[in-house]
Formats: sequence, structure tokens, C-alpha cells
Amino acid sequence: MLRLLLPLCFVLLLACPAIAKTPNSLKSSSFEVTPLIGYRFGGDFDVANDMANSKVKLIEDVSYGLLTAWRYDRLRQGELLISHYNSKFSQHSDFLPSKDELGVTYAHVGGNVAISQGLIPLYVTGGLGLTHLSPQDKNLDSETRFSANIGLTAKIQISEQLSFQLAGRLYGTIFNSNSSIFCNQANCLISISSDIWTQTEVMAGLSFAF
Repeated sequence: MLRLLLPLCFVLLLACPAIAKTPNSLKSSSFEVTPLIGYRFGGDFDVANDMANSKVKLIEDVSYGLLTAWRYDRLRQGELLISHYNSKFSQHSDFLPSKDELGVTYAHVGGNVAISQGLIPLYVTGGLGLTHLSPQDKNLDSETRFSANIGLTAKIQISEQLSFQLAGRLYGTIFNSNSSIFCNQANCLISISSDIWTQTEVMAGLSFAF
């Protein structure tokens, strides 16, 4: 269900009319660049061949990103989001790679639409793209999968060209149920027991409009 819901929300995001007026900053500016800093949560994995059905968790950590946005029409913006963080696998007796670091990068194309005007305008945002999972252990293969995100963004106008942005996003990465990842020549270390692997993220940044 979630695999169908995320792309559907993204389509509705670009297709539906906005129910609020667009802030003046979007009317006068056609392009925005927003460096982002945030915090990433979630991302549990099942341990391969573990009869106790234990899980390996990723350590929550700081994330960094860059969001570029352009005016799609008077009411909406297109977006390109790149968000990355470096995490570590939690310790587990059956999961001991020589190096436990893992990089997770999202690259998504999407858009946003205003849902509320007022002192703090709110936007529904979303996108489709790729997730790249890169273990530091060179004996393990990297993984690239299709993914989507949906979220909510608040923008506080500071000046005509500058605004503060605060956002929360839910990411869903598509896997085949009961597939395995991070394989070496001998075996695969982690299994996926569901079709969607999820993470959440809160981010903040300063938007520069041109």
C-alpha cells in the first residue's frame, strides 16, 4: 500500500490546484537554492538467516542536503533534492562487517504546492528518484534503488531574497520482499522482509531566491 501511496501523493502534488495564495517571494523569484542540515531517523534491517528474526538498526545522525527549486507556475514549484548522511550499523553478533559505516544518499526530483498562507506559509512537498546505499566495507556491494518522498515544509520570509525553511520528510525505498542486500562473494549479510524500506528526516536551511 505504501509503495502505491507515495507515487500517488507525488502525482497529486503536481496536478492538484493550490488552495492558498502563493507568497510574494514565489511570484517575484523564479529560482531558489537551499543548503540544508538535518537529522535522519529509522532504517531497520532484518539479519539474514537469523532464526530469532532480530534487526540491525542504523544509528541516527546528522544529514546534509541541497534543495534547488524553480517556479513551475504561479502556484507551484519544481524541486531537485539531494540529501546524504553517514551512519553506522548497530552491533550484532551475527552481523560483523570489517567496517560498519554506511552512507545513504537520496536524489529526488519533485515539487511543492502551498496549502496555507499566513504568517508561516506551509507547503506539501514530494519527489521520486533514487536511493544509494554505500557500505564503507569494500567487500560489500553498494545498492541503488528507486524511492520516493513526501513531506511538509514551512517557510519564514526574512527578506525579498532570503527565507528560513523547516521541513520534515518520509522516504520510502522500494525493495522486493524477502530480497537480500550488501552481498560479497560468499553471502549476503542483510535481508529485507518488506517491499518498502523507510526513513524519516527533519531539515532546516536558508533559501536564497534569484
